[in-house]
This record gives sequence, structure tokens and C-alpha cells, in this order.
Amino acid sequence: MKMAMRGRGLLGLASRVAGTKAFSTEIFVSRLSFYTTDEEFKNTFSPFGAIEEVRLMRDNQTGRPKGFGFVKYSSQEAAEKAVKAMDGRIIRGRLIFVETAKERDSG
Repeated sequence: MKMAMRGRGLLGLASRVAGTKAFSTEIFVSRLSFYTTDEEFKNTFSPFGAIEEVRLMRDNQTGRPKGFGFVKYSSQEAAEKAVKAMDGRIIRGRLIFVETAKERDSG
């Protein structure tokens, strides 16, 4: 088993095994091209399941994409498939990273 995992991988795995935190239906996508459109972003991730929401984060002043976004699926299985299939892929000439989105803090 490969133990070298990026970021908080081992902690995330441990919490899922212990049952304290379920795999989210929302994924975080980083290192996107700054020229990615909302439609292109949605179309790239739609083959994995029904999408409830796509948010391509934009700069408040220029309106240009910041290079990251979120995709919320209607099922956990679709989100898992997207992470497995798309993490480390090259899209528009850029290596993208895809992982489960962290829960937002309410404070």
C-alpha cells in the first residue's frame, strides 16, 4: 500500500475509516487554467454523475477565474469517481488537483 499521500490524506482516510466524517459530495479542483469557463468546467466533471452546483471562483475586481473551483454532486459515489478519475489529469495544458472539499468553518 502506498503510504505517501499528498496533504491531509492520511488524516482524511483515518477519519473516514473511524466513521467520524463521511466522504463529501463536494470536490475542490485546483490549478485550473485562468481561461476556464463555467460551461467548460461543468462539462469536464459531468461524466461522473449528476451535478447540483458548480462554482468557479473569480477575482472580485477583474471577474477573471482564480484557477480553482468547486463541484457539488448529488451523490457521494459520483464525487468519489470524479476525484479518482480527475486528480492528476492535464486539462488545458495544466496539471490539476482534485480532492474532497473541506467543510467550511462557521466562524
